Amino acid sequence: MGTLEPIGDAVPEENRALAQALRTLFESLGISMRRYAARCYTDPGTLSRFLKGTRVPPWSFVVNLLAHVAEERESQTSDETVALLRQLYVRAAGTNTGTKRTADLQRLLEEADEQAREAASLERLLRQALHESQQQVDQLNVELKALRAVRAADRQAAKAEIALFASEAEDLRQERDQLQAEITLLKKQLKEAVSARILAEERCDQLERQIESVEHSREKEDDETPTSAAEVHITKERVRPTEEGEELEGRAALKYREAQEQMAAAQKRIAALQGELEEAKRERLREESTATLRNHLVSASPEEALVEGQPRSLATRLGYGPDQVLRRVDAASRVDPEDVRPILTRAFDLQTKDEVERTRTLLKAFPNLVQKIFNDVVTHSIKGTTAPAKTAESKGRTVNWRR
Repeated sequence: MGTLEPIGDAVPEENRALAQALRTLFESLGISMRRYAARCYTDPGTLSRFLKGTRVPPWSFVVNLLAHVAEERESQTSDETVALLRQLYVRAAGTNTGTKRTADLQRLLEEADEQAREAASLERLLRQALHESQQQVDQLNVELKALRAVRAADRQAAKAEIALFASEAEDLRQERDQLQAEITLLKKQLKEAVSARILAEERCDQLERQIESVEHSREKEDDETPTSAAEVHITKERVRPTEEGEELEGRAALKYREAQEQMAAAQKRIAALQGELEEAKRERLREESTATLRNHLVSASPEEALVEGQPRSLATRLGYGPDQVLRRVDAASRVDPEDVRPILTRAFDLQTKDEVERTRTLLKAFPNLVQKIFNDVVTHSIKGTTAPAKTAESKGRTVNWRR
C-alpha cells in the first residue's frame, strides 16, 4: 500500500490541518495512493500534494473522498464531519488569493450546478404533470362529446314522443267531441220520443173517456122499454141519434186504435233510441280499445316486436306498456284530466295480467283519483275481468251473472 510522505514544516497551519483530515479519511480506505488516483481519475503526484498540504484540492475532491469513505464504511457521513471539513477547506483556501478565488468560483459553480439539477428535476416533474393533465383533459373532452351526443339523441326522442302524444291526444279529443255530439242528438231524440209518448197517452185517455161516455149512453137507452105508441114513436125518433152515436163510437174507436198504434210506435222508438244509445256507448269502448291496435298493426315493422332478442308485448309495441302509460297519464293530467280515463281503458284492454298489476303499482305515485279511475276501468271494462259472482233479483227470478 505504501506509506504517505510526512507533511513539511513549511506548510501553513491551515493547509496542514486540512491535509491531516484528508490523510485520515484516505487511510480509512486501506488502498494505495496510486490506486485511489486511478479511481479519482487524477495524477498520483497531484494526489500526493493534496495529502501533504502543499496544494489545496478543489472541494469536489473532498466531496468524492467523503463519498468513497461512506461507501467503504457502509454508513452515511455525518453533517458535523462535512461542516468541519468545509471549515478547514475555507481556511486553507483563504491563505492563497488565487486559491481562494478558485474555491469561491468552484463553490458558486457547485451551487449553480445543484440549482440547475433541481431546476431540471422540477422541469421533468412539471412536464410529466402537464402531460398527465393534458391526457385527462382529452379524456374529459371525449366523455363530454359522448354525453352531448346522448343528450341530443334523448332530446330528439323526447320531441318525437311528445309529437306522437300530441297527435294521439288530438285524435282522442276529436273522437270524444264526436261522441258527445252523438249523445246530445240521442238525448234530444229521446226527449222528443218521451214527449210524443206522453201526448199519445193523453190522447188515449181522452178517447177512453169518450168511449165510456158513449157506452154509458147506450146502456141507458137499452134499459128503457117502450110501453105505448108514444113511447114507440119516441123510440123511433131516437133511432137516428143512436145511429149517430154508433158513428161517433166508430170514429172514437178508430181514433183510439190510431192512438194505440202511435203509442206503440213511440214506445218502439224509445226502445230503439235507448238501444242505439247503449250500442253507441259499447261502440265507443270497443273503438277506444281497438283503434290504436288497427292503426299500429298495419304500420308496425317486424323488428319492433323484439327488444334485445326478447319478444315485446302487444301493449308495449302499441305504446301502452306500464311505463308508457305512466308517462301518458302524467301528460294527460297536466293538459286535460278528462283524457285519463280513455288512456287507462285502452291500456287495460291491451295489457296482460302482469302488466295490469305493474300499472296498478306504478299508479300509486299519482293522486287517489287516478287510482280510483283505473280500478273503475278494471271493474267495468268490456274486456271481461274476473269479478266475484253477484246475484240480481228480476221479477221474482234469481239471475247469477259475472262481469
